[in-house]
Amino acid sequence: MRLAQSVPWMCFVGLLAAASPSEAQPRGGASPRGAGQAGAAGQTAIKAPNAPSEAMSDKARKLYIEGVAASEKGRWADAYASFVAAWALQKHYTIAGGMGTCELMLQRYVDAAKHLAIYVREIEKDATATAEERAAALKTYAQARAKVGAVELRVDVEDAEVRVGQEVVGAAPLLDPVFLEPGAHTITVRRQGYEPASVAVELKAGEEIERSVELKSAQVSERPQETKPGTPWQGNVVGDRDPGPNKTLLITGGAVAGVGVIAGTVLTLLYFGKADEAEDLRQNIRAGGAPERYCPNPGSPPICAKLNDTVDVQYIFANAAIGSFIVGAAGAGTVIYALVNRPSAQDRRVQVAPLVGSNVTGLSVSGRF
Repeated sequence: MRLAQSVPWMCFVGLLAAASPSEAQPRGGASPRGAGQAGAAGQTAIKAPNAPSEAMSDKARKLYIEGVAASEKGRWADAYASFVAAWALQKHYTIAGGMGTCELMLQRYVDAAKHLAIYVREIEKDATATAEERAAALKTYAQARAKVGAVELRVDVEDAEVRVGQEVVGAAPLLDPVFLEPGAHTITVRRQGYEPASVAVELKAGEEIERSVELKSAQVSERPQETKPGTPWQGNVVGDRDPGPNKTLLITGGAVAGVGVIAGTVLTLLYFGKADEAEDLRQNIRAGGAPERYCPNPGSPPICAKLNDTVDVQYIFANAAIGSFIVGAAGAGTVIYALVNRPSAQDRRVQVAPLVGSNVTGLSVSGRF
């Protein structure tokens, strides 16, 4: 359902009456920024819709009417802010037309072309729009197009992301051209599973070109495994059989894990024993009729010193237990690493060769252990 089509159409009529946005001043030479003044060229009066469509939410309708009221007074920046807020709530093409009109008046030509393209595309689908409204929309759109360059971009992969610099333009296939300021630009297209592709363009104001981008599937190149010449004897390898996990890491990690867990358990039990002993001492102090907090006083009895020593030992056991469990966890991690990270047979190859010379006799052992 259409949202009060007369509003942007009246705006377009006023725009067409002005030679350019810089000339869109109220009659008498006054600035359009002044409150309470007329719209573009003193001839535009964007009129609020008599009956906004029920397709628009209450908040969006209120913001839309605020934008219309500001446009009637030539306050294009205020009108634009209201239309943007309405657009955030309701993506309706009528609001896009209001945004594009304001952007054209504010000389934000690329944004104006983007939003007016939406307006022109969608008004053609609206059976209730009149021929005059469609013509006015096209002429206003042409004013924005005359200030920017346009690229009709075709991408052979759907849902590929299209960027200009760091700005995301959209996803392929694009419904509208890519609008750019006059000058040189780089358009990048990327999609997961494909190699990124870029196309450089240089545009003049009002120029439109076509470009096609083909994405190539990203294939993981497999490097052939190098073969080594055989040796008289190779230790730790039988053919290409999996040599198994590193036994040194397994034994060392298991021993460290076991010692850490056992030590941590013993120290934890000692900690709880000292905690019980400290609680008994506190009960004795309370039974004597004195509050526990009197212990730090200079006249504290010997039982206070014993309580302090017990608490100190208790926390020593606690810290030692935590450290032991950390060591045990490190040992367990070593075991897991040895089981998961298994080198191939080629990596674990050990080569033994005899050494015979005038001054030396022995064996040479090389490889990874």
